[in-house]
Amino acid sequence: MPSWTSGGRPKAAAGGAIVANGGTITHHHGVGRDHTPWIGRATRAGRHRPRRRDLTLGCYRGAMVTGGVAPSSTVALRARLNPFGALPERQRTWWALGGCLLLALVLRAPYLSTPLGTDEGGIAYIARNWPGGHGSLYGAYWLDRPPLLLGLFKIAVLGGDRGLRVLGALAAVALVVVIALLGRAVAGPRAGRIAALLAALLTGSVSIGAVFTPGELLAAVPSTLSVLCLILAHRWRHARFVFAAGALAVGAALIKQSFLDAGVAGVAFVAVSAGLNRDVRLRWPLAYGAGAAVPLGALLAWLAAAQQPLGGFIYALVGFRLDLLHTLAGSSIPLHVRLAGLAVPALASGLVLVVAGAVMGLRRLRGDRTLVVTFSAWLAAATVGVLAGGYYAPHYLIELVPVSCVAAAAVLASARTRTCVAVLGACTAVSLTAALDGAAHLPKRRPVLAVANYVRDHARPGDTQYVMYARPNVVYYAGLPSPYPYVWSLMVRARPGARAQLQRLLGSTARPTWLVQWHDADLWQLDPGDRTDRLLARGYRLAAIVCGHPIYVRNDRPAPPRVTRSACPRSAGLPYLHARLSPPRLQTGAIPR
Repeated sequence: MPSWTSGGRPKAAAGGAIVANGGTITHHHGVGRDHTPWIGRATRAGRHRPRRRDLTLGCYRGAMVTGGVAPSSTVALRARLNPFGALPERQRTWWALGGCLLLALVLRAPYLSTPLGTDEGGIAYIARNWPGGHGSLYGAYWLDRPPLLLGLFKIAVLGGDRGLRVLGALAAVALVVVIALLGRAVAGPRAGRIAALLAALLTGSVSIGAVFTPGELLAAVPSTLSVLCLILAHRWRHARFVFAAGALAVGAALIKQSFLDAGVAGVAFVAVSAGLNRDVRLRWPLAYGAGAAVPLGALLAWLAAAQQPLGGFIYALVGFRLDLLHTLAGSSIPLHVRLAGLAVPALASGLVLVVAGAVMGLRRLRGDRTLVVTFSAWLAAATVGVLAGGYYAPHYLIELVPVSCVAAAAVLASARTRTCVAVLGACTAVSLTAALDGAAHLPKRRPVLAVANYVRDHARPGDTQYVMYARPNVVYYAGLPSPYPYVWSLMVRARPGARAQLQRLLGSTARPTWLVQWHDADLWQLDPGDRTDRLLARGYRLAAIVCGHPIYVRNDRPAPPRVTRSACPRSAGLPYLHARLSPPRLQTGAIPR
């Protein structure tokens, strides 16, 4: 029989076992099982252990009441079969988190030296030249992205390509840590470790582009932090966590405007909490709104200082997307074909398995109405954020990673050990298979670098450039300014008046010195009357064909010297096939393809 302290607490039995109400409390880290709630205060080695309430079931975590003290032989056998079980819970969590962080970095390591992709190069190019005056939001160029993203790239681009890759690595590490903390807060230490592993595999997945530095990866960190603050508010009943959640939710949207998922989850959380608890009915909505008002106020102050209209900013973030939807609706590629482009990366990364587990995890959370509503709203908003844009790139799937990892970890933590190991093993096998394949076929982007190097090597001070119809990373690596404000092809296609503005520029004396024809002039029916072809024939001469891409120079510019022949990337031919720089005899539609 146990002995009791004067305060009614059970004393520690021999060997450090916790004894209470005539039985031991054996630690069990499963979540979601119907264990008897322990409402006393137990001690181990004479120390008071504070109660930790299970947020999902209303029971106290980590303990299950049994009928008596386990025999010493049984304890010894368990320790022999599970040597790591002897580690304190905190040490086990730290070791697991450290291993997951190392895994995330190892998966990213092969891509640290790869050239920048299209979006990375374009944003870095604008950030490098921002602010530059010209009376527009981002200087001489137009961009449909929020300012915090430009600010992060502005800092990272100081370190060049490697600086941007380091920014992505820091975001991945931070995201793994925050997801682990959120999983632990929702469903216990075991769920936190599982969530960290899933997050490490997905943030290191090349299939969804997470090994680079997409805006979605950067925005996922404050978005997940916002939801973590909501869970902490649910546990500790402090309005300051709600305030922080509101500020972080808006901060995520100011990095990537599609990341409204944390804001939707926050509104759902505040509404349900206010409906269920009278003591927070007024305080929490006010706190959440006040938190959201801080970054919004800073944004309005910045727009006022830059003398930029609010309407232009709203159009860049929202209105342009509506124009883009209208443009894509008339595309020759139907919607279901574009949506199918997300299926392969979702399968190759293992995200499909994690999302399926997340849906099951929502059922596991239904014991707490506030949690199940919050996570359901979070998952639904993240799904809408991925699918509502009309244009689907693999890195859009990153928005589903945080909520899927946490919800899936909640259900796996309560599953049998064999089931949990089998599911995690399947996810790991799928992710590592894609990682090995990606590492064997690194994106060298040699044509991009070859074209950019040619333009940069032959340019003179004051020269300008344009890539038709936009290849932002070529513009970035060439390093010349552009007189045309749109560096993405979607802007030329969807922005009203963009095509006419380009044709006016090509027919004027301000036309760019160098013009790279990356795409055909009539691609996407942008030049049905061959006017752009005629303008090129009138104002330019063919300077070179680099990796199949014609490069033109203004016809009032002296010819560049002949370049030494060298091996062509990706083929046995030559990267530079130079034409004689006499005035071209180009007929309509006769520009080299």
